[in-house]
Amino acid sequence: MKKVLTAAAALFLSAACSNQSPAAPGGTAEAPEPTWSVACASGATAIDGVGDLDLDCLGDEAPTSVGPGERPLVVVLWASWCGPCQAEAPEVEAFYQAHGDQVDVLGVDTADTRDMGRSFAEEFGMTFPSVFDPEEAVRIGLGVPGLPGVAFVNPDGTVAALVAEPGVTTEILTETAETAFGLELA
Repeated sequence: MKKVLTAAAALFLSAACSNQSPAAPGGTAEAPEPTWSVACASGATAIDGVGDLDLDCLGDEAPTSVGPGERPLVVVLWASWCGPCQAEAPEVEAFYQAHGDQVDVLGVDTADTRDMGRSFAEEFGMTFPSVFDPEEAVRIGLGVPGLPGVAFVNPDGTVAALVAEPGVTTEILTETAETAFGLELA
């Protein structure tokens, strides 16, 4: 009887741990590849602390210089595995939709995988560009202790403000950008 139970348990565990899926008899079920793709524009100026840094655009994988162009830049550090980042993603998107004509926004997918980052961006309907930073160069360069984090960068590359705690809302982003950049955002 013990041999029968052992064999039954082994068979059950083998079936439970197999990589076969009912959706794909005889093979593995693969998650669909994310389709999210927003192109990035290279910045003209290096960010203080970060320096001249080129990262791949998360959307189209083109090399992208991380830094501001002619307008102020809001750098948003996020990752698919970051719980507070999930809560903040709609807030950042709302800020971008409201003020993207006055302030540039660049997401930085930090310590993540490209597919998970793209899936996250797709799930939250992100329309602002993001770069892929698996080595956390931007987070480390800015001195942000962990995710999430937001840096407000002047066109000359100086960091005017840094928010390094969770709970960012559209209102906080707007107020901080107005103060940091001396703007009245409409």
